[in-house]
Amino acid sequence: MSGRQIHLGYVPLVDCAIPVVARELGFAEAEGLDLILGRELSWASIRDKLAVGLYDAAHLLAGIPLAARLGLGGMPQQNLIVPMALGRGGNAITVSTRLYQRMLEAAPEIMAGPRGKTAKALKKVIELDQAAGRPLLSFATVFPFSSHNYELRYWLAEGEIDPDQEVNIGIIAPPRMFDSLRNGWIDGYCVGEPWNLRAVDRGDGVIVALKEDIHPDSPEKVLGVREEWANGNRDTLLALVRALTRAAEWADTQENRSELARLLSDENYVGAPYEILHASLVGKPVLKPGSPPVDFPERHVFFHQNATIPSCEQAAWLTSQMQRWDQAPPDLDMSDTIRQVYRPDIYQDASTR
Repeated sequence: MSGRQIHLGYVPLVDCAIPVVARELGFAEAEGLDLILGRELSWASIRDKLAVGLYDAAHLLAGIPLAARLGLGGMPQQNLIVPMALGRGGNAITVSTRLYQRMLEAAPEIMAGPRGKTAKALKKVIELDQAAGRPLLSFATVFPFSSHNYELRYWLAEGEIDPDQEVNIGIIAPPRMFDSLRNGWIDGYCVGEPWNLRAVDRGDGVIVALKEDIHPDSPEKVLGVREEWANGNRDTLLALVRALTRAAEWADTQENRSELARLLSDENYVGAPYEILHASLVGKPVLKPGSPPVDFPERHVFFHQNATIPSCEQAAWLTSQMQRWDQAPPDLDMSDTIRQVYRPDIYQDASTR
């Protein structure tokens, strides 16, 4: 394939769909781009390779460019920008079948109620463990500056659980979550699909809360690029944004979801079984082994609801969570950082050319 080469890194999740579609269905080629995709297991790896120029662009957690600009969490300061978003939705909290049973026994009435409140049953399990002198339960999320971390903490806090004192929260790469649960290394996790449904399918986990139950509008993934690269390759960046936007519109068409599941099931991309990917994409997830699917048609949003526009309001929510959970100084004015990082002006420029 001829054209301007762009090396774009991604993590194998359902929401890597947009760059995959842009490459496989010719949206990138139509813009004169040779889009070369690189599969990475962890967000730290993809961030670092983007920073040193091994990737020109990346499928990134929405919080990483903000944290990088501020040099938070021991990261060297990096000038990354966000010229578009890559959709919303798809996260869930999964616990081991053993912990689910304990929650059910401790508070059946709570477990029968709203999923967003199920951490109240977990609180009762924690109190029993404290009384018996048992070690803390361990949960995992994908990265400190992720919506997954903040959604997990929000769910725990709704159950009157202190996320920093009453449980352990660690970091595990998304594709390794369900094996970590199966092996008993963790008791639960928050991750994007298909790695929740994978645990349910194998009989190792139960989904106790969906993103929709916690914070349905919280940001997910974005297109991240180095500011220096963007300034020196403006036309190429605009072409990339156009290609990805058209891919997002294709992916958001329900009639295309079966084909999208087939694309993502390839081992070079997500590599999960077609049936699991399809169930997630059409909004029919199974939350508990042996149970019928539930109906969530908006489980994955790629284009509509302004899902591709980089939102400064969503960035403000992310920075507020960084401050709430002591990742950033509480008195730090984030407004300049948000304007520097989230660039709807570039998105608008791409859409008008």
